[in-house]
Amino acid sequence: MSNNICHKCKLEFKFPSMLKTHFKRSYHCLLTEKEIINFFNNININNNKCIKCNKVFKNIQAYKRHLKETKCGKSQEHILNNIPNPNNISNQINNTTNNNNNNDNRIINNNINNDNRIINNTINNTTIIQQINPFGFEDVRAIPIPEMKTILSSGNDAGFQIIKTIYNKIENKNFYKPNMSRPEIACLNTEFKLTIYKSKEFCDALFDRCIAFLHHMLYLCKNEYSKNAIKNIYENIEYIETTMRTEIYDKQLQNIIESEFRNNNIDNKDRIKKFIKEIKDNIESKEQSTSLINNILTLNNNSNKEYKTSITEEEINKVLGDNKVILGINKRELIEEFHFKRFEETKFYKFWTDRIKNETIYINKCKTSTIGDIRNIKKRNTQIELMLNIIQARADNLKAGELIDLDVEGFIIEEIEDDDEDDDNNNIEIDSGNLQDLEVFETL
Repeated sequence: MSNNICHKCKLEFKFPSMLKTHFKRSYHCLLTEKEIINFFNNININNNKCIKCNKVFKNIQAYKRHLKETKCGKSQEHILNNIPNPNNISNQINNTTNNNNNNDNRIINNNINNDNRIINNTINNTTIIQQINPFGFEDVRAIPIPEMKTILSSGNDAGFQIIKTIYNKIENKNFYKPNMSRPEIACLNTEFKLTIYKSKEFCDALFDRCIAFLHHMLYLCKNEYSKNAIKNIYENIEYIETTMRTEIYDKQLQNIIESEFRNNNIDNKDRIKKFIKEIKDNIESKEQSTSLINNILTLNNNSNKEYKTSITEEEINKVLGDNKVILGINKRELIEEFHFKRFEETKFYKFWTDRIKNETIYINKCKTSTIGDIRNIKKRNTQIELMLNIIQARADNLKAGELIDLDVEGFIIEEIEDDDEDDDNNNIEIDSGNLQDLEVFETL
């Protein structure tokens, strides 16, 4: 284990001194001075480095053999046998006392009492400053993956569940009311100062955080779901964002906020003020908090990349054929069909219904597709359906002798002469590329 990594929360720090500060101030990873010393002593031993001759060994067995067979072992015997376990100091002492007489027991018991008084005095004399994440920089990675999946699968309740889960954590209690009789709400910002919101502005910001949390969790859990499940979860998040804002305000967010002010406002206020003072007075604490903010920024950037489209239209056309070329070659025939066939029976309609189905299959089968590609295929499906509705309306109102206009914004068809070169585009071979067990695509 590195001497820069916390063995509890797994955060990595730039210097061991910053890790020591973390042990002294972090609520969940708090250690006494004695435990901190023992932690770094154990790190040196666990690195399989002989503290006598400074030789480093590949594994613990080789290190033990070195201690047994050389003079280094005898010189380190006292040190190795007296490194206490930071998690169970009193148990070590009690085990030792089993081999001693009553006088020794009394001496050791006195030592235990003295140690306990020292530890208690150290804790009492040290002001423990709880790390607080700035508003908008709460870390969903503190939630276990199974719990994330439960929230994502909770349908319309997902928005309420994620807000409740995030802001129940003490490190995310980053807002309070300066005056209970006024609507202003103070929030810790990334400059470790306070930003003042009106109540409605704060609710808007909190709702936006709710949506961002859900998107971050979907990104973190993407390997746990099929492409179709990702699509369904994304659609649910989209529904919450576009349809449930008012409902979440009235029935859920307001209750959470009011309960927090009613039960924890004074504690939150004191904790935030102490944290701001500590950041101002202690450069290591500020560097540690800044490092945590940068970790969240990295998560935001990675999540945003996952929500961008990675599969281009050119790549899809290479596999399925260029729809403009295919339709352009057959434009005259497509137009004439509208005089003697129902809309649903025309090649134009069948082409587009097959096209969106095949594009969806390609995205689902492609190993490199992102959440952004899954989102984009849904958007494309909607655009194609809207275009077909427009063409159907034109077909229903088509008069005798008129030629139907198949051009819709975003779906313009330019007629292409059917020469030998262009005819090749009408029989495009399927490039399996990233596909596995993909159905054979049919083109006009």
